[in-house]
Order: sequence, then C-alpha cells, then structure tokens
Amino acid sequence: MSLIIYVAGPMRGKRFFNFPAFDEAKAILESKGFTVISPADLDRSIGFDPETFGGDYDWNDLNKCEFSLMDAIDRDVAALKKCDAIYMLRGWQLSKGANAEKALAEWMGLEVVYQDDEDILEEALRITKGDRNASYGPPDQDFQRTAQMWSAIKGVPFEAREVAMFMVALKLSRETHQRKRDNWVDIAGYARCGSLCK
Repeated sequence: MSLIIYVAGPMRGKRFFNFPAFDEAKAILESKGFTVISPADLDRSIGFDPETFGGDYDWNDLNKCEFSLMDAIDRDVAALKKCDAIYMLRGWQLSKGANAEKALAEWMGLEVVYQDDEDILEEALRITKGDRNASYGPPDQDFQRTAQMWSAIKGVPFEAREVAMFMVALKLSRETHQRKRDNWVDIAGYARCGSLCK
C-alpha cells in the first residue's frame, strides 16, 4: 500500500493560483509511488478553474466565483488527516495556509518532506534502493530483461548496462527540451543502475 502525501504550498497571489507547481509535484510524487492529495485537485473537483482569471490573481474575482475559503480550509484539513506525510512546495514559508497545514501535520506526527531539502544524489539513491527496486526488481535483472526485449525487437544484441546508458541519453534529451530537476535525479538513478549491471 502506497503512502499518502499531501502537497502544501503558496496559492493565493500566485499566477494560476500556483496550480502548475502543484500539478508538477503531484506527477513527480506519483512517479515515486506515492498516493497524492493536492489542494489544486480538490479545488478543481468543486469547479474552481484558475484559467478563468487568465492567470492573473485578483481576490475580488475569487470572491465573485463563490469560492469559500472556510469550506476550503475544512476540506483541506480533512484531507490532511488522511495522510502519512506532507510535501512542502518552494515558497511555503510565505503562505499562511501552508504554514498552518505544516503545523497541523507536525501536530499529528506526519513526516514533513521539503521540495528543496533532498540532494538529487540522495533522492536517486533512495528511489533506486527503495520503491523502484521493490516495484521493478533489482536493476541488473530489470535492465537485463529490457535488453533481451530490445535485442529481440531490433535483431542486435543489447546489454543491461547499455539500457542504462540509453536511458541517461533519453533524460539528457528531455533536459535540452525543458529543464527539470527530475531529469537530473533520473540521470543519477540510471547511472547507479548501470553501475550495478554486469
């Protein structure tokens, strides 16, 4: 059973109410095996769409769309009480709501994870030794299976370590298109996996 993690961070005063940052964090956390509860998704579920404002923040417009801050607080607290951990987005320190959610999470004894705290090498090691290893098996076996499939498809022999090399190349290609911290984490992870392949 995957751990449930709540994403907390600044929304009011941010372009598109910071939904893109919440969505990116959700995608990254889900790729690591977490079940994610995002306030952005909770807002969407009641029909709130930040695109309505053309990306510009205006508290008066927010009031006009019948968004209830008190209802949102009740809903977010109820959601947080179902979680095992809280993930603090960059800039959380400037958000009253995120500070309150962090205090509640600490009061409940939840693990607090910070977006900026973990070094990419630490994250890559945690992923490749932990959830990915549990999901896909040891890297040498996983990459050997992939190499055998590639060999069958292309009709030329591939080795497990070459799978890791090609995956690093894929991540480098993606980084040239859009800079993302996750690309570097994956590059480090694939490098570790490649070193474990014989």
